[in-house]
Amino acid sequence: MTKTENSRIYLLLTRSGTVLSGAISLFTGDSYTHVSLAFDPALESLCSFARRNHAFPLPAGLVQESLDRGYFSRHSEMPCALYALPVSRAAYKRARQKVEKMLENQMDYHYSIKGLALCRLGIEEEREGHYFCSQFVGEVLEDSGACALPKPPSLMRPQDYAALPQGQCLYKGSLYRLTELSRGEKSA
Repeated sequence: MTKTENSRIYLLLTRSGTVLSGAISLFTGDSYTHVSLAFDPALESLCSFARRNHAFPLPAGLVQESLDRGYFSRHSEMPCALYALPVSRAAYKRARQKVEKMLENQMDYHYSIKGLALCRLGIEEEREGHYFCSQFVGEVLEDSGACALPKPPSLMRPQDYAALPQGQCLYKGSLYRLTELSRGEKSA
């Protein structure tokens, strides 16, 4: 890993064709309704709070995602955007350690449907072990010192990450094309 890769956290924003995603997009007007976090440019460390089984929305919780398997591979036409967030080496290390520790106990973490609904209403809500995707990403970024958020993690929406001033947009387009570009990163 190069020094540059080591000091970047990657944020993948997507909008699927699911009923929930459609409802969120309709209600908020947001272009993206899901956010995932990765620590490498090939997105092999991609994770988020999402469905545990690609065929069913519930149960959901902390999952490792893949562009080549599971839900994303079956919905490669969805629009997405990839952002790189430059962070200090120390913040990168703290963020990665937090996520790795959470993944070691991933069945202890659950999707917060209540938190998602309250976020849409602008009401903060935190419950231990319960997150929705953008809350999880926000807490990792904030707790690690990677960046200051414009609002509390429980009020962050996926679209908010596209507006972070330090974020660098690396790609916008279809998930299929991003997957092809990611495969190039893996073989490089």
